[in-house]
Amino acid sequence: MRSQRVSVRNVADLARAGFEIARQPVTKVDFEVHHALARHGYLRDLVSADADSAVFLETLCSATNGAGVVIGTRTRKPLDGTEAIEHSDGRQPAERPEENAGSWVFRQTTSPNPTFIYESAQTFEGLIAVDPGAREVCEWHGLAVRDLVREISDAASALIDAPLLSLQCPAQLPTIVKTRNHDLRTRKEVAPPCSSLAVRFAIALRDVSAAARFELADRFRELCEKHGYSFWLADTRPGHRQGNWFEVYHADGEFSPLYKGDLRSRQRIGTCLPVTFVGPARIGSTHAIVSFLQRYPQVGVVGCAGTTLSDVAFVHLQLSIQGVAADRLNRILTKLLGESTTPARPHKLLRELFKRLGLPPDPEEASGSSADPTADYQTFAGPALPYRPYQMPESMAVWVSWEIARQHRGLAAPLECLYRALAQVASAGDLATVEYLICRATEQSVVRGKAKLAVPKSVLKQFTAGGVEVPAAKLCASLEEAWKAQVDRSGVDGVSELTVAWRESWLGHWTYS
Repeated sequence: MRSQRVSVRNVADLARAGFEIARQPVTKVDFEVHHALARHGYLRDLVSADADSAVFLETLCSATNGAGVVIGTRTRKPLDGTEAIEHSDGRQPAERPEENAGSWVFRQTTSPNPTFIYESAQTFEGLIAVDPGAREVCEWHGLAVRDLVREISDAASALIDAPLLSLQCPAQLPTIVKTRNHDLRTRKEVAPPCSSLAVRFAIALRDVSAAARFELADRFRELCEKHGYSFWLADTRPGHRQGNWFEVYHADGEFSPLYKGDLRSRQRIGTCLPVTFVGPARIGSTHAIVSFLQRYPQVGVVGCAGTTLSDVAFVHLQLSIQGVAADRLNRILTKLLGESTTPARPHKLLRELFKRLGLPPDPEEASGSSADPTADYQTFAGPALPYRPYQMPESMAVWVSWEIARQHRGLAAPLECLYRALAQVASAGDLATVEYLICRATEQSVVRGKAKLAVPKSVLKQFTAGGVEVPAAKLCASLEEAWKAQVDRSGVDGVSELTVAWRESWLGHWTYS
């Protein structure tokens, strides 16, 4: 019965691919990957560049631990209705980075996978908190997040044979609800810290039965009970938008023996190495990458951002490597990427890098006869950056969303107007940091986006006087009004559905994770 369902699904995927290719006969996707020191305004400067630079239509941006990544795609248009398809022989060399103002920029092209189903009528979205009270990232956190991401990706690929749609760490935890003696009349909602050491993920449900949901939920609940993590599921009840969560398990703060003693190093990390893996979106690619990293006990994952843009998978990981300073890591990495024989494939490049760093792997387990889903992926690594602790309690999250008609300026128009509004309303245009941003083309002519900004809490002082609204709500209302005014003044057509809120669930109903 299972094989029959798979066969029917494959036919449906093939039909969808044929429709997509007939509608827009594209065989390649151009993209850019920027690894840089996370600083205020970096994304604004990047997308506001001159008109000759690549347009960031579909975009993913993430910043944590002092390091940031910006990924942008631009679908290549066929020449004269046709375009040659380049066949990969598996020996593509690693990309040499272009250094630009301290950042490493990689520009490349890859083939999409039009059979990959990103849109799904049903999704399984979860949030797992590893150590929400942490004020700095330690070595044991990297091991815990690495192992957790592997469990999540394994559940998607092996348990229910479904795509892992999105991955994010750190993430904001659900809103804190307080009452006095459980009296609902005294209910008060408090915004949680802007970011916490937690992993947020979404899995597409091909099998929408209740049994499939329970199977996934039980697996993650047992995992959290074992290791001492808290676990929430997205609230799927009617009227509950994305950003509403239902608590499944609340941890008591005791971690499992796996992350105690020698393995649970309390020493904070010293270096972050950003690595981005890119290739045709397919089931199991994230699991293959993280499973390989598990063979190296000294390598942890202290941040991640993964999604699919233009049917291309982008898996970004921040690696921490115990006992290796940023200067030494960059020297070895620069020499490695400068060699014409260095492969671009994830396992091959990382294996060579770790070998030169003197990191021995654990004995390799039998992999079986299954093919590696990342065998044709490209790897973009570096530069290594010194770890910079994030002062989470000093910032509040401001969520924004928008819709824009596909145009030449792309992301530049709404983002530039937003920063101007921040400077006008809260004098925070130069202080706000984009911690997470996603733009996705949902139709041929429409691009929709959502972002989480970290804004200093000090700006709330000017919104405390009078009224029953909380200062955060006043700030967001004023910012939304100023943002709309800036867009009107800019003269840019096609920007609409602007929303600002201190709670994600109060954004537009169509926004994406």
